Amino acid sequence: MGRIEKRVCIVVLAAFLLALGAMLLQTLLSGDSPTIYHITILLDGSDEAYWQNFRLGADRAARDRNADVRYVTRYEGAAAAAQVESLRQAWEGETDGVVLFPLDRGLLEAALEDAPAGLAVTAVGAPLESGRVDCVISADPEEMGRRLADARAAAGHTAVTLYRSAQETETLALRRQGFLRRLEELGVRCTTVTTSPQGLFVLPEGRAAAALEPAMTEALCQAASSPGQVYGIGSSDLLLHYLEEGTAAALVVQSDYEAGYLSLLSVLEALENGRPQDQTLDCYTVTAENLFTDPMDQILFPSA
Repeated sequence: MGRIEKRVCIVVLAAFLLALGAMLLQTLLSGDSPTIYHITILLDGSDEAYWQNFRLGADRAARDRNADVRYVTRYEGAAAAAQVESLRQAWEGETDGVVLFPLDRGLLEAALEDAPAGLAVTAVGAPLESGRVDCVISADPEEMGRRLADARAAAGHTAVTLYRSAQETETLALRRQGFLRRLEELGVRCTTVTTSPQGLFVLPEGRAAAALEPAMTEALCQAASSPGQVYGIGSSDLLLHYLEEGTAAALVVQSDYEAGYLSLLSVLEALENGRPQDQTLDCYTVTAENLFTDPMDQILFPSA
């Protein structure tokens, strides 16, 4: 190839590269860049260990849909009021949507009346009677309470003590309502003790004990005086350990992974397509016998 031919080839190649670069630049400038939505998830202030599967599901949905997620896990002072303040801070910042675990229904409903029109809102665990809520994702709290009562009755106990917290969330109140009504239907006597998971107490020998939240269920397992004495709600690693070793007789659970995934998707759907549909999650009774069988193993031990 002669010198002139080489120069012609170089000129042609340069022109081609310039044209290709111009096309790419035009595509970048004219094409729509992906929208990244900023979502704030306001948990209920309980131990983060109880939310590991929920966060796995929400984080997976965020990766699938290119969303940015921020968690609020702890509240200072009065938790219900602090949750409302965190909600206001979220919408005053760059948040496009929020996922709420209601601590006080009335406070949140009043606060949402002031929320900006474009804010997408999903409630998890307990419904909020507000037109500003786009979607509710939850297992039926009353059904979870009924299932817990049925699990206790199936074991043949004639009496049970329910240990409840004085600081009861909306979800826990609904679970308690379902639990007590079902016990009444079954003709089972129930005594209620109001305490805290940090309280020092000893469980009476041979009497079934029940709790409606993971922290209290763990406390009962630690205080248990006989095997199979405790019935509770939750699926933390510690609770599953107590179930496997026989301290806990049965736990009522939901798929926390599914709750996390669907709650994030519902907020994004509200932002992009309008009003999403409410989702009612199934709840399950898990025992040592079905702990590692399908489908419980997938529900309790989801992969990221």
